[in-house]
Amino acid sequence: MAFQVFMSFDLHDASEEDYARFYSALAKIGLSHWVKGNIGKLELPHSAVIGDFPGISVESVRDQVRSSVVQVLEATRLKGFVFVVVGENCTWGSHVVS
Repeated sequence: MAFQVFMSFDLHDASEEDYARFYSALAKIGLSHWVKGNIGKLELPHSAVIGDFPGISVESVRDQVRSSVVQVLEATRLKGFVFVVVGENCTWGSHVVS
């Protein structure tokens, strides 16, 4: 079964270069700062990523992704906070107010 994972994060005392390295490392495990929708690619708000992951339950996918992200933080020597949301049959929408 496939689950959609959304994650928001806050890196402590991080530079723009640190954020770029973190986004790159997250992309390697399946979490992207860009999402593809009906009208093309959309950049998510700062410090947010999304991805689809296989698994048997929302809990197991949450734990797997959270563990992988902690390993990425440790490997990149970054400190921070992550918030992981996992859903089944998810949908999303966006709107720009100018």
